[in-house]
Amino acid sequence: MKIPVSTYVTVIPENRWVRWLPNALPAAGYLTMKNSAEEDIDVTKIKSPDYQNITVYKTVADSESSKMVKLDKITVPAKGEFALEPGKYHLMLEKPTHLITPGSDARVIFFLSTGKVVKTRIPVRTSPELY
Repeated sequence: MKIPVSTYVTVIPENRWVRWLPNALPAAGYLTMKNSAEEDIDVTKIKSPDYQNITVYKTVADSESSKMVKLDKITVPAKGEFALEPGKYHLMLEKPTHLITPGSDARVIFFLSTGKVVKTRIPVRTSPELY
């Protein structure tokens, strides 16, 4: 059964990137999702043919340290955006299914609370400045 693609939630093309690390270490992914609907929409699951596991983490910092907190879902607000960006939120892409190198694209599918999906390709780089 083919799941329909969302027309309300989209990925903004700018600022999409995955920070590549050698030796198949977990990679961090960043992007911004936009919601044109009149209601909030949740991302409830994330999958990829390129990684065995993808989770979302929030960085929580105080005056002495910071830690990553795993999130069960993210909410893209009505008529708004949700940004995954360094120091705040990120995708943790773990256990690549094949060799991933800078210049590759990570294919990611976001499953939404509406029963639809968002599919995107995220460029893999060593830093955000490398296009």
